[in-house]
Amino acid sequence: MDILERIIENLTSDEVRRFKILSNRFKADEEKKLLILFDAIRAGDFKQTEASLIAQFYGKTDAKAKNSYYRLRNKLLSNLEKSLLFYHFNYKNSIESYSNIQLSILFRERGLYREAYYNLRKAEKVALEHDQFNVLEIIYDEMVKLAAHHEIDIEQVIQKRRQNQQKIEFLRANSEVLGMVTQQLMRRNYARSKGTESVIEMLEGVKNALEEHKDLFQSTSGKTMILRTVVAILIQKSAYHELGEYVRETFDEFDKHKHFNKENHSTRIMLRIWRINALQKQLRLKEAHTTIEALRKDLNMYNRQNFKEFAFHYFAPKIYNLKLTGELDEAGETLKEAFQHKEILQNEVHEIFLMISLADQYFSQGLYPKAVQKTREIIAHAGFKMLDEQIRFYVQLFCIVNEYESRQYETAASSYKSLKKRFRHLLKDEFYQKSSRFLDIIMRLNTAAIQEKRVFLKSAYKHFTADFPRSEIGGNQIILYEVYLKTKIQEEQSYYELLCEEVSRHQDQ
Repeated sequence: MDILERIIENLTSDEVRRFKILSNRFKADEEKKLLILFDAIRAGDFKQTEASLIAQFYGKTDAKAKNSYYRLRNKLLSNLEKSLLFYHFNYKNSIESYSNIQLSILFRERGLYREAYYNLRKAEKVALEHDQFNVLEIIYDEMVKLAAHHEIDIEQVIQKRRQNQQKIEFLRANSEVLGMVTQQLMRRNYARSKGTESVIEMLEGVKNALEEHKDLFQSTSGKTMILRTVVAILIQKSAYHELGEYVRETFDEFDKHKHFNKENHSTRIMLRIWRINALQKQLRLKEAHTTIEALRKDLNMYNRQNFKEFAFHYFAPKIYNLKLTGELDEAGETLKEAFQHKEILQNEVHEIFLMISLADQYFSQGLYPKAVQKTREIIAHAGFKMLDEQIRFYVQLFCIVNEYESRQYETAASSYKSLKKRFRHLLKDEFYQKSSRFLDIIMRLNTAAIQEKRVFLKSAYKHFTADFPRSEIGGNQIILYEVYLKTKIQEEQSYYELLCEEVSRHQDQ
């Protein structure tokens, strides 16, 4: 696919509409051909119809016709680029800055020096508002050239330029360090590696390779910048062991050199949160409990200045930790405490995640009608649409399971049809085939219950566990499918009892 086809494929509906409005202003035969070609490329499978289109335009497909056709393509590309620039002029600040610079150059070449300076000042204002330091370098360079023809405070311009160059140099150093760090991290698959090199050792190697930027590795701001980059990549790679060790060592280093203070207290808290997340992913629950309590103390520092922002990130992992360690009643009490904090409930997403945790609490206690009621409240919540689509899917799947357990069989069947319609595109995705199969089994049980028949699931359970990898404890799907299906075979044990056994087994490995 060439550049013209890629640009057309990625146009938004508004960009398409604006291009057609501009093109329809011209009635020339070539403009009509441009629109026909544009629509043909947008329709897809263009290569299969390209020859017939050339014949339609020029009556034949010889070399002369093809040359005319390629000139038409180039004109379409040029018109599209101009249309995009025109459309985004008031929305993209960099385009506005460059447009004013181009106008200034045009006026300068015509001897309209005051008008040229006026446009440079406009460009400078936009560039300063949006930290466009490289654009400012061009602007100040043009001002210096213009000073030979127009009265400008050249000393002030030179001073501004030098200050701007210092910022550019600092950003250049940052980008080089982050580029090297990112590349080195992406080359290593820490999630599966059995090597002994740690992230700290890797960063030391990067520092040595970038000796000219060693100050960035020593400054608090530089370390914080690198920290956030490394953490983001390790989370993306699911390298939770490396993540936990890296943030622990970073925390100890910051603490040792007294980098923590009131102004950057949020960094201290985030390090705690990242470590808790990493420990829980590894089911190192005792260490997670210790870090959760350390986080509680941190939240109370400096007159609880960061409590409102991070309170949810204390209660949510604490509740989860208590559930996984068999302390379900304590988890329930902590949930009640969390709901009493207005600071958490002011954030709709945080409130919904607490509600999901409460619905899971009811499910684990076998209080299925309460779990149904709570999941319906979640789905009806004004903030539900703000959640990621995957989360919304899993919540509605969880609701169906609880409807079945509550013997609301007709409702469960109706909810299943609604889910299949609403998330049709997800259920076609290979990633969701496990969920799709699980839902099919639930509906098989549901239909049998309506017909007052009994279903034997040993074979279905065996094939299910053989065909799909084991669910990750603490994943987005709320319940572990295999554990739930196992309760339908071993009816003497509850879901929560089997979940605790599953957690214990993983901890022993």
